[in-house]
Amino acid sequence: MSLRYKSDYRTLFWALVLFPLLPALCLAEPRALPWLIPLALYTSYCSGVLTHNQVHVPVFRSHAANALYGMWLSIFYGCPIALWIPTHLEHHHRHVDGPEDLTRTRRRSVKHNLWQAIAYTASCARWQWPLISDYVRRARQRRGREWAALRDQSLALLLAHAGVLALAVHLRGTGPGLLCYGLAFGLPALLAPNFMLFTNYIQHVHCDPASADNHSRNFVSAFVNWFVFDAGYHTVHHERPSTHWSRYAELHRQRAGSIAPSLQSHSVLAFCLENYLLGVFAPRFRTRPLAGEPRAAAEVPSVQGRLHAAG
Repeated sequence: MSLRYKSDYRTLFWALVLFPLLPALCLAEPRALPWLIPLALYTSYCSGVLTHNQVHVPVFRSHAANALYGMWLSIFYGCPIALWIPTHLEHHHRHVDGPEDLTRTRRRSVKHNLWQAIAYTASCARWQWPLISDYVRRARQRRGREWAALRDQSLALLLAHAGVLALAVHLRGTGPGLLCYGLAFGLPALLAPNFMLFTNYIQHVHCDPASADNHSRNFVSAFVNWFVFDAGYHTVHHERPSTHWSRYAELHRQRAGSIAPSLQSHSVLAFCLENYLLGVFAPRFRTRPLAGEPRAAAEVPSVQGRLHAAG
């Protein structure tokens, strides 16, 4: 059960203590639920961040420990975390918002506003379905570790949610029990994948997928990044996807001078307030495309391809 990186002791505290704390508090004292909503939204977002980190750089050295941890994270993420593999590792990191990326931010529109961000997030599952279905088919045919992970994570997710729902109804009655389960456990798990898809949108919208420096937007507040495991440093993550999250801040400091200032925002919340609230009244708060209309897929080398050629 040894960790690969000591900084992941904090990861495990979030996953093993904070994540289950919210439904436990709600079941113990349902009247506290309104005050727990901010914590529910925060832990929901963090469940997406931690699943993302786990599929890139597993927390444990042991495969068995990582398998159990993957089942645990799937419960709070609301989806088997193995599905990050076909949609994120094998696809998004290969095409990085370019013309071949099925979830490219320009797919619905080159415009950027709140409606486009919401519509994009709602459309991504449908766009990703061919990748997911093909991956599940291949994993089932091979019957190896990938299939075991999908099976075990799906089973853990279903059993845990059914168990918490039954316990909530048993302890608090049908109405209050359903409310506790829904707001403290079910809804955060439902929102978590959508939070990640929305974040992916704002990390790439109006960036330049053909640029070696400006393919991603970064959220650079050190204070905020502490609470989201340095997930704001997105450029270096795309360039070194197998690097542990604890090194992102240092790598970003070395890289920041080459990245357009407009792609270094304070935080996700500040970016949303500027673009989706202030931007309604003042155009200067809105993003502007760094690139023109995208070229044909064959003309736009991927970021990974350019890095390989440069190396």
